[in-house]
Amino acid sequence: MRKLNIGARGHDLSGQTPAEMVAFSRELGIDGLQLAIHKSWEEAYKARDIETIVGNIKQIQEAGISVFLLASYFNPVHSNTSFLASEIERARFNIDMGLRCGIGLIGSETGSLNDDAWTWHPDNHSEPAFQHVLASFQQLQPNLERAQCRFLVEPVYDHVIYDADSLMRLNTQLGEHFCVTFDIANLLNADNAASWESIFEDFLNQHGPRIRLFHFKNFVLEGEQKIPVRLNEGLIDYEKVLTMLANHGLTQVPIIVEELQGEALSDSVAYLRQLQF
Repeated sequence: MRKLNIGARGHDLSGQTPAEMVAFSRELGIDGLQLAIHKSWEEAYKARDIETIVGNIKQIQEAGISVFLLASYFNPVHSNTSFLASEIERARFNIDMGLRCGIGLIGSETGSLNDDAWTWHPDNHSEPAFQHVLASFQQLQPNLERAQCRFLVEPVYDHVIYDADSLMRLNTQLGEHFCVTFDIANLLNADNAASWESIFEDFLNQHGPRIRLFHFKNFVLEGEQKIPVRLNEGLIDYEKVLTMLANHGLTQVPIIVEELQGEALSDSVAYLRQLQF
């Protein structure tokens, strides 16, 4: 049986000090974290306290817990230009922290024209929105090149980059320093959820070599609403998912279990550990 590289989001853990993160990671039996510095250590981030932030990250790493990704979580199509500039600066800050701490992956979704509400807008899939994302991400290229870091773009159906084709178009124009976070649940809705396997396979065929991180989450539908559930309880069959990843030679890519906390997170990690593929 192959050993999966499983992690969780740092801000989903019950404590946010480095010692607590290490303890909860060991309790969960996970290998690493997706870390959003501005969420887990808000005070240090606001103060740009580099010494404290670097010290915190290194404490986690030295305890044997990897940091798979520094999550920037910014909206590259925000209409407030000064706010967007500050968000891009936060992405640059994360790139710098990655360079200082030996973390080669930074990432974000691509946001919405609804600004602070990252929800569906009828123009999200338009050409102007695409060009806005492209222009925002292009501002990060010099920093990524200097740091020899990769920026992972995560598509979400309701956002500007929403499927395999739009992501391929974006990353082709951005170049080698832009790769992929893939979360099949993000591409699904009430209309296409039944076709999740073919959507998954198409995405792997287009992006397999550029995928650097997987997000795993599951859901059930109540009407058109997606309700988060444990990994073994929803519409996506994660045993099939792992078999598909094995067929594409991608089982070594780290996995982040998302949108779950406490017992639901622990149960989902345990479920993944016992799957045969």
